[in-house]
Amino acid sequence: MTIYRMYVDQGNRAGFWVQHRSWPNACARVDSIGGLESGRLPGRAPNHDDAEVRIRGFDVRSGRPVDLGAIIQTPCDQHFAVIAEPMWFRNHRFTKPPVLAALAPPVA
Repeated sequence: MTIYRMYVDQGNRAGFWVQHRSWPNACARVDSIGGLESGRLPGRAPNHDDAEVRIRGFDVRSGRPVDLGAIIQTPCDQHFAVIAEPMWFRNHRFTKPPVLAALAPPVA
């Protein structure tokens, strides 16, 4: 399945996990497509104006970062598969940091 189709199937949201048959023991989290973390993709299916797909690669077993490149060069490739979020990611240091109360605007 293509990355673009996966994004649409995920409710027009990034943040899902993928594997490709050419990535031995690696997976990736799709961070954004066309600069979007959510919302409709630009252009028309199936190529969506070749919107840029940004990812972060990890070793599927340990969660160690691996270099898969920051951008998927062939998002229309049919050899991607959605996978479940790995267990090790839930408390992983690569998650977005929480908003600190000191940085939040004052409550009126």
